[in-house]
Amino acid sequence: MADTAIKTAVVGHANAGKTSLMRTLLRDVRFGSVSNHPGTTRHVEGGALMVNGEPIIDLYDTPGLEDSMGLLEVLEEIRPGEPLDGIERLRYFLGHLDAYPLYQQEAKVIRQLLHSDLFFYVIDCREPILGKYRDEIKVLAFAAKPVIPILNFVAAGSAQTAVWREHLARQGLHAAVEFDTVVFSFEGEKRLYQKVQSLLEERYDQVQRLIDDRQQRAQMSWQAGTRCIAELLVDVGAYRLEAPSEQVDMQQELALLQKTARKAEARCVKSLLQLFRFSADHLDAAQLPVAGGRWQADLFDPANLKQFGVKAGSAAMKGAAAGAGIDLLTGGLSLGLATALGAAAGVLLGGGRRFGRDISARVRGFHYLCIEDATLQVLWHRQIQLLTALLDRGHAAQQPLQLSASSRALPASWERWLTLIRSNSHWSRLPKNSGYGDPDREKLIREIADDITASNGEQARR
Repeated sequence: MADTAIKTAVVGHANAGKTSLMRTLLRDVRFGSVSNHPGTTRHVEGGALMVNGEPIIDLYDTPGLEDSMGLLEVLEEIRPGEPLDGIERLRYFLGHLDAYPLYQQEAKVIRQLLHSDLFFYVIDCREPILGKYRDEIKVLAFAAKPVIPILNFVAAGSAQTAVWREHLARQGLHAAVEFDTVVFSFEGEKRLYQKVQSLLEERYDQVQRLIDDRQQRAQMSWQAGTRCIAELLVDVGAYRLEAPSEQVDMQQELALLQKTARKAEARCVKSLLQLFRFSADHLDAAQLPVAGGRWQADLFDPANLKQFGVKAGSAAMKGAAAGAGIDLLTGGLSLGLATALGAAAGVLLGGGRRFGRDISARVRGFHYLCIEDATLQVLWHRQIQLLTALLDRGHAAQQPLQLSASSRALPASWERWLTLIRSNSHWSRLPKNSGYGDPDREKLIREIADDITASNGEQARR
């Protein structure tokens, strides 16, 4: 029989970040309402942390304890003829609400406290320790349930984390967790669940399933993200358009080239956002700066010849060198000249799918246009920046992500990757290219994805 979900009340003062915590744990940017105005949450709202369709922890967002000082005074004055413990005082209070019309919001919180197994007590640790916070802790103690204080906004420069920890320890609350709902840390979330395990030992295995599931999902999101970036680089880098050599005005072709690249990036960005449960509303990205296209790589580039076994000192390479006066980047290639190039031309013509179309196009007086290297670098940096930023973004964050080019160094294998990509136009899945499966394409995509993981170290392992 499945374990019953752990009923957990999310409590605290107004504006401490209770709804923000719910959003981050539920991975739901639309849960509840987040505002700087006090009393935004007026009713108890719930959500569940699930594993394979089974709720592990039921979370209940409660209104803020706006008058904890007055509430504590009321509870301490309840004396219906005999001594009452904390739970009895809370029940008496709920049973006589007509006598306490000013505490209807607090009554909603107390009702949830009595129906919960555990409390998450959210604290804005940028705030000084005031009397109202001391009284909140005393009110929570009346319910006689385990409490996990959550120190929110610890990434802020004004956070008083150590002061709050000392105060909570003096109140007997030693299970405090630092967990910023805006600057996200999976390790912080993991420690929160581990505190639940320590306080509800009989639910240890149940919570461990949640920890394992969250860990696995985080790793899967990262892996899917790195693959998305690798595929974007291959698709855009290999993509090219055919244009007549004598055409002076190529603006239409260049516009199509640029539009295609921008659309490809937009799809990748959307996929990355969806992987981490965000939407385009949370991104402020400048349009991809795509400059003019460039001619496709020279067929007689030594790197291309090498792929067909033509060595730099071979007769075939010397044959290619004999035709060095032919500018293949700006001129056509006639059948007569191709024949004159001898062995090198034979090797290239034997390349079939890889270079056959290049030679055929140039015999017919056409060129291929492709996205220039600088644009590919911008594409790369922007996606890496977005992927790493999403790992550190809590679902309560209100400021949109800024996506721009980065000054980070390119991978050590960048030039080799581009050589392979430029030489295999059939790898692109973009319009006018088949993009069919190729084991070498898949091998390179895995290599690029692995390089992203290795370059980002600890972030990738979280």
